[in-house]
Amino acid sequence: MNPDRATLNFLNSFPEEARKRGEMLQKDGAVTQIFGNHLFIQGRVEDETGIFRTSLRLQGNRWFGSCTAEDELIAGACQYATMMERMHRGEDLPESPNEFDDTPVLDIIEEKLGRELDDKEADFVTKIEKRYRRYVIEGELHDHDMVRITPRWEITTYEPLELWPMPPGDILEFWNYIAYAFYKKKLPYPEFMSVITDLGHVQKKMADWEQEREVASWYERIEQVNERPPQDAPLNVAFRLVATINEARLEIKEEKSGVWVQLREKNDIENYVNLHHEAALLMDASSQTLWEHYLAFFRKYGETTLDFDQEESCRFMNRVFRQPALKGYIVNLDEREFKVVEDRLSWVCEDDPYDAKSFALQLVTAAGENVSHSVRLLPGRKELYQSDETVFPGPPRWLEETDVMPRYLIPTRVIDSLEGVEFLRKIGASLPESLKKRVVDLELKPKFSMSLVAGLTAAETEHLVIDVQAIETKGRRTERLTKEGWELSEQQPVKGKQLLRFAREDLYPVPTILEEMGLSYDEKLLSFKSRITKQFPEKFAEWIKAMPESIELDIDLRLRSILADPVTAAVRFEVVGQDIDWFDLRIVIDVQGVNLSKAQIRQLVAARGGYVRMDDGSWMRLEIKLDADQREAVTRLGLDPFDLSGETHRMHALQLADPKAAEVFDPKAWERIKNRAGDIQLEVNPNVPDGLNATLRPYQIDGFKFLAYLSVNNFGGILADDMGLGKTIQSLTYLLWLFEEHAKTGGMKKPALVVCPKSVLDVWYSEAGKFTPQLTVKILKNRDDIDVDHIQNHIDILVLNYAQLRVCGEELNGIKWLTTILDEGQQIKNPDSKAAKCARELDSQNRLVLTGTPIENRLLDMWSLMAFAMPGVLGSRAYFKKRFDKRKDPLSQTRLASRLRPFLLRRTKLQVAQDLPPRTEEEVYAKMEGIQLELYKNELKRIQKALLGLDSDEAVKKNSFAILQGLMRLRQICCHPGLIDPKYLKEESAKMESLFYLLDQLHEEGHKVLVFSQFVSMLDLIKARLELENRPYNYLTGQTKDRKGEIEKFQTTKEPSVFMLSLKAGGAGLNLTSASYVILYDPWWNPAVENQAIDRTHRIGQKNKVIAYRLLTRDTVEEKIRILQHQKTQLVTNVLGDEGFASNLGLDDLQFILTHTIDEDDEIK
Repeated sequence: MNPDRATLNFLNSFPEEARKRGEMLQKDGAVTQIFGNHLFIQGRVEDETGIFRTSLRLQGNRWFGSCTAEDELIAGACQYATMMERMHRGEDLPESPNEFDDTPVLDIIEEKLGRELDDKEADFVTKIEKRYRRYVIEGELHDHDMVRITPRWEITTYEPLELWPMPPGDILEFWNYIAYAFYKKKLPYPEFMSVITDLGHVQKKMADWEQEREVASWYERIEQVNERPPQDAPLNVAFRLVATINEARLEIKEEKSGVWVQLREKNDIENYVNLHHEAALLMDASSQTLWEHYLAFFRKYGETTLDFDQEESCRFMNRVFRQPALKGYIVNLDEREFKVVEDRLSWVCEDDPYDAKSFALQLVTAAGENVSHSVRLLPGRKELYQSDETVFPGPPRWLEETDVMPRYLIPTRVIDSLEGVEFLRKIGASLPESLKKRVVDLELKPKFSMSLVAGLTAAETEHLVIDVQAIETKGRRTERLTKEGWELSEQQPVKGKQLLRFAREDLYPVPTILEEMGLSYDEKLLSFKSRITKQFPEKFAEWIKAMPESIELDIDLRLRSILADPVTAAVRFEVVGQDIDWFDLRIVIDVQGVNLSKAQIRQLVAARGGYVRMDDGSWMRLEIKLDADQREAVTRLGLDPFDLSGETHRMHALQLADPKAAEVFDPKAWERIKNRAGDIQLEVNPNVPDGLNATLRPYQIDGFKFLAYLSVNNFGGILADDMGLGKTIQSLTYLLWLFEEHAKTGGMKKPALVVCPKSVLDVWYSEAGKFTPQLTVKILKNRDDIDVDHIQNHIDILVLNYAQLRVCGEELNGIKWLTTILDEGQQIKNPDSKAAKCARELDSQNRLVLTGTPIENRLLDMWSLMAFAMPGVLGSRAYFKKRFDKRKDPLSQTRLASRLRPFLLRRTKLQVAQDLPPRTEEEVYAKMEGIQLELYKNELKRIQKALLGLDSDEAVKKNSFAILQGLMRLRQICCHPGLIDPKYLKEESAKMESLFYLLDQLHEEGHKVLVFSQFVSMLDLIKARLELENRPYNYLTGQTKDRKGEIEKFQTTKEPSVFMLSLKAGGAGLNLTSASYVILYDPWWNPAVENQAIDRTHRIGQKNKVIAYRLLTRDTVEEKIRILQHQKTQLVTNVLGDEGFASNLGLDDLQFILTHTIDEDDEIK
């Protein structure tokens, strides 16, 4: 390419030495990258002195250049070399740096893949190209650049990232460094990029660099320690205040000198402040209290001396004199301790014997002796008066200055007036003898006259209007409260020279009382008003209830109705329809003593005891009268006496057959219910099938009989025993009996379907083979394995998992099942899930749900389970949500339990498994230090800042994802700092040290241990350390393929061993009784999940005492979670199981978790 004039002028602008060096650089291939167009060129030049970036730009007919090299000669040579390279290459420059050997990176990838990239893949490559282009131009890469590539990259700094030992030479090298950064943070990248990714090669390059950086970091730390001068020993000091009548100063005494020294200069104070921050001052608690009070004053006002002519200094002295801990730490100039006494000073007004035109106001002691010297007023909520060595309580303040004289002369005519005698009353001074007979003390009492007024601001509005007056009991004076305060309205003439003095103490709280009701002054009405809202009657009733007795109330009739007793009503149930075992009920309310229309009754009932506005403008509320037996009966029926929706309640005869319910039914209707319930076979007592190859415990026989009772009466139901009580063996006994009973009918053969989590498929297969070997069991492998005819005619039990149920629903519907059993049935708790829908569509003669935690998150979970097991027993979904899921009624859970009673059996270990060995749970605490503690504090600050604006439970719910994500990071740091960033993998984890301390002890004693964590990555860290220490272990997560093999190895080995399990994969369906110790590495929100984990070993077959350790990190969210678990454990235990925990966090819970979770010595509060 021939140079034009602008190019020649640019090349000739450099000195000869720079031109020669630049020419050599270009010939030696030092320009390793160049791209751009006819107006702009970017280049990279590499030589033995470093790597430099050049930028050339054409403006008009002149080229301008720049270079990152600091040396002027090198910068010129690099620019010269770049322009020479441009001339050498000609016009065919790449427009961007995103090429390798002149081939676009997208072409390279497609060639290696042998196909074209789809749009999504091409977009990802474009993101890499843009980031590389930005890096080439700016020479830096930041967290926000990485976020553009993957949103999962976390922004932790605004500084440039250090991702490579040397800048990447091309886009392929750039990508490989990016891929390595993803790998280190355990972030995925698209699979198709693997064709240009060589992590092994990058890892080798990075290893030496990372090692060098770590070595340099350690050298820097060591150098700082070595160069640090030796620190002086902490000073033992004491503080005291030395006070006179005019000022006070702080003094300090260092133990080594034993001499008190005044702190006069600000520099002296600051020096001791610095020592205090460095923990270099030691002092007793009282000195600490005085020091902190003084520092607060010093920082606010900047004065070292407390000058008593300044009011803030006197207020400071009031505060410190009231501190019991500072007794003996405030002295006078004679170093005598100030005495703070209870005897009050007071004012006495007396006739002055020397001056007939004045009254004397004299300060006296409690003993009546005149005070002879001035004192210092120390203002506060309760005034104090300081003399040379004593501090007294005293009368209210009336002087602006704080220097109080013992005696004041006041002109006679000032005191001999209404204002004067009122002044004496205010300051608690006695009257002079000459005035005592003329002064009459009276009281003013407030009176509220209340009424309702319509149309003040608009035709449809209504207001509460209150005329507020203060009235003397005999009518001598009346005042009215206005916006400006109390104003005289009326006063009777005074007799002779009487001076009327009015006590006004009852008037002071009136404005505040009015504010509590939201009342404001109306200039036109000369009264206070407040708009009537829906919440008005409840608020008004509470307001009146809290009203002081000193206020007289005059209330109009409509307002008075709010304060009246509620109307009473009786409740009864009518049977309005019947269908074999089912009855349709309607609730009827009979109101007593008042004529009300049906619509009014419906309104009152719908208000559930709340106020309803009647047609005449009054308010009314309804109270349903039920005695204790009736209330218990209604609750046991699972009905709500306030439900006047008009809808009927379809109830099964067994749900109604409670003898105590007779009182709330019509006698004829009750007779029909009782007769139908009597026809149902409540007592079903089949013998345990002879073919069962097991001996059942008594409670297991009862469970089998319950399942038989369900089948005999064509019911579906739930067996909700605790984990470990043998729900599987009870179900197999039931299946054996059911097949025998069905065979007696001579009907067509029907198989049984068992749906369970993937983790327990083998458990069902092996347990059936052991206890019911005569039954043919098949585990479904895949969809193609479904042969309808073969299963219908030759298989007794088909076992499959929930994923297969979703996929194979259509094929399974083609089989007529004798029974369907859903093991761990909470898997269909979401009624909208595909699994739940498929389960409900199955053609099954009997239906059974097995679960140890029937309620995990919502009461609606139970509706979903029963919609499968016994459709209709809890009504439609809309019916259920209206009555049990959304309402705040605390009895709704009890009513739900009542509805379920005939169809559900639940036993706990404490109730039935008396022969189980004891179970002990202990909490083991670890305390974070160093990097782990710093990471936790920083993350906590970040979350607190992010959640500053949340002010309600609703706001918490809206931001629940961000909240739980933040809490997750805090919990991960508690487990191990490496869980949030691989660069901390080598840092110490306090909890892991505690874990291995426990494992060491248990290993020496020859025990097997289960270790549970919800974080698989945490289990990987534990596994790595076990491998490093050559310890035996087993490992089970959701990704483990040979689950059965891992379990068998652990169960059969005689050696002490550790079995690591994820809570999700190992929390259900496993029998691991060979272990007697359980360690829960991290707390889970839901205690039921933790209990499931412990129940893997604390179950039937366990011979040894089971000990469970919960590892918790002290002063962190983990400790708070555990406290909240205890507080919320009763949330729905009155129904069955355990409500979801994290989903029920409110604002108060969140504030509790995220405040004061670090020791008081740390910054976070």
